[in-house]
Amino acid sequence: LIHDLKARPECNGKVALLGFCFGGRYAHLAAARLGVDAAGSYHGTKIGEHLDETSNVTCPVSFHFGEVDPAVPMEEVEAIKAAYANRDNAEIVVYPDAAHNFAMPYKPGYQEAVAKASRDAVLRCFRSM
Repeated sequence: LIHDLKARPECNGKVALLGFCFGGRYAHLAAARLGVDAAGSYHGTKIGEHLDETSNVTCPVSFHFGEVDPAVPMEEVEAIKAAYANRDNAEIVVYPDAAHNFAMPYKPGYQEAVAKASRDAVLRCFRSM
């Protein structure tokens, strides 16, 4: 599928993947397994289950978490930070007092300022590819 997308005339030959919630796991896995050119995640769950594949990630990533998100414990976020440490093309951000769904305006937990900051960061990441 990634190769098909890259070959489409509407595409510049690069594909980025953005995951929300459980889609964060798939953004990480797409970066590790599928050859995407960048990956982003907002309040991504279960990424910690696949940190053994982080060494396969070569593209830029921008992952964003809420400090008080019950779906993503800070222990998991710290493990993600450690797995991506010493990589110039990896940004792992934690927003104080933000919970799950901070980037989703129609959900409880939405925080406009955090949503904007995380969106701006992911767009910078995607533009860097």
